[in-house]
This record gives sequence, structure tokens and C-alpha cells, in this order.
Amino acid sequence: MRRTGRRQGCPPSCKFDPGVVQCKAGDGATCLTAPQVEAVRKIYAGPTNPRTREQLFYPPQPGSELTWAQFSGPQPFGLAADFFKHFVYKDPNWDPRTRPIKYDTDLALIERPENLVINGANPNISEFVKRGGKLLLYEGWADGTIPPGVAINYYKKVVDTIGARTAQDSVGLFMVPGLTHCQAATDDFDSGWHGRMVGELEQWIKNKKAPTRIIASSSRDGKVIRTRPLCPYPQVATYKGTGSSDDAANFTCKAP
Repeated sequence: MRRTGRRQGCPPSCKFDPGVVQCKAGDGATCLTAPQVEAVRKIYAGPTNPRTREQLFYPPQPGSELTWAQFSGPQPFGLAADFFKHFVYKDPNWDPRTRPIKYDTDLALIERPENLVINGANPNISEFVKRGGKLLLYEGWADGTIPPGVAINYYKKVVDTIGARTAQDSVGLFMVPGLTHCQAATDDFDSGWHGRMVGELEQWIKNKKAPTRIIASSSRDGKVIRTRPLCPYPQVATYKGTGSSDDAANFTCKAP
């Protein structure tokens, strides 16, 4: 997601159509062919049942494009293929190129009880909260491996399950612009904010006050050159209108 300097990248508000970079004629190094444009549109739309068109999983967001290469090519993506081999079909010889997934029936096999041991998706954290637990979540908007919708959906389910009032004091989700799967895709932030997030969690437990913003920074040659606030979902960092756009003090957290 491109950083505009006024609002920190919020992909759901981006209405990008890849058709704007379609080649005017033929092919070229800086444009997309018509089939490529259609492929990109399908990726943005997310996986669907080819027969019913039912949405099967969350789509990647604009800004995650640099991560797509790991899923492309003639070889199946190892992580996904191994999951279907060993958890879904329980057949180490399964190959999606010779035995396609039957979307109407096979996806239900994912939800078998023995498969859920690797899925931390239970939204009922009431007992954890009663013991004074605080849950601080973060997810990158540019994550192409685990789409942002996974974390957002889980957060919403937690809020619905334990109640908005309780969740406000116990659960927080911070969406990080430009963050892919645990690493930045842009130069907006370095890795230092991970440590600050742990510190915010410690202060939350100690002072009983949820973090309202977490400062992320970008450094060059050991010197901080940019700071920006990370905001509690669904708020986004918005420029106040004056001052340097490289200073977190000139941004406020607002609803999109």
C-alpha cells in the first residue's frame, strides 16, 4: 500500500483496479497483459468455489503484491500442500495437480476435530480475561500468507463473544501498514516496534490502561528518520494537516 503522507495505508479504502496498468498494445516490461490483469483481479477477489462462487477465504489486500511470488509457479505452495496431504486427506502422496480439491466436500474435512489443534481460533477467552489477561494482537496489512481478514475476523468474534465493554479493557488489535508476514515490505517501519509492543502490553497489565497508539519508526544508518503511530483497529493514522509527515506527533488515530 502506497504511503501518501496524509493517511497511513488502509487497504480496504483503496479502490485500485489493475486495469489502469494494462498494456495499450501487446506486452511490455512496465505494464500487464489482459490475462495478467484478469489474474490479478481474481487474486484480489480471493478464493471462491468455482461452482457456487461462494467466498472460501479472505483475499489478500492491495499492498501485498510483493508476497505473491511465493505462491506462483508450477510447484504447489509447500505449506498449503503439506496441510492437505497430512491433515485433510491423510495421504502423503496427494498431489493437487493430479487430484484437484473438491470444493463442495473436501473443505469440510479441514474442520475435523483433530485438525483444529493447530488453529487458535476460539473467540471465548472469558476465563483468560477473568484472570486479568490482556490480549494484544497485530497483523500486517500486506501479509499475503495469512490475509488480514483472519485477524480482523477473530478480533470481531472475540468482541461479540465477551462483549464490547469487556473487550475494550482486555483485547486490542493493531493493523500495521506495509507489514508482510512478520517483515516490512516498505521502508515505513523497522523491527523496533515489536519490542515497543511488548512494552505496551506490560504497561497495560501494570496500569490497567489499554494502549491507544503504538509508535513505530524507520531508521537509516542508526538514526530514526520517521515515526508513525499504529492505531487500535478500526482506527487509522490520519495526518493532522500541519507539520512533518515523518513525525508521529502530527498524526491522530481516527475511524476510517
